[in-house]
Amino acid sequence: MTPPSVLLDESFLIALLDRDHAASEVAHECYAELIQQFERHEVRLRARHDHLARHASQHRRTALAPVAKVHVAAQHHRAAKRLDLPFEVEHDLAVTLVIMRRERIDRVASFHPIFESLDVTLHR
Repeated sequence: MTPPSVLLDESFLIALLDRDHAASEVAHECYAELIQQFERHEVRLRARHDHLARHASQHRRTALAPVAKVHVAAQHHRAAKRLDLPFEVEHDLAVTLVIMRRERIDRVASFHPIFESLDVTLHR
């Protein structure tokens, strides 16, 4: 059986990779726990390929090696534009929500406050 996926969103990647970020220590502790769960085959770690490319290119082969890329296609952007939510979200976050729905990801490592109001397991 395939373990559930945890999506590392952009806010989490930024905090994880920027030692000067206010949430860096929390991100490192959370990521260490996620890595332990990954090694025990309890979770899969995933992140959008564009977020990894933007923030983690120099770290990709080391710290983020266990993280699988989720590719963003034009269809995800089109679906994000049509996403019907009871609140406003920026397009990039809407794309993340579309990917989570389509990939059946209900766990996310994030510091974005929107995930507190959604029916997902939030890792911090």
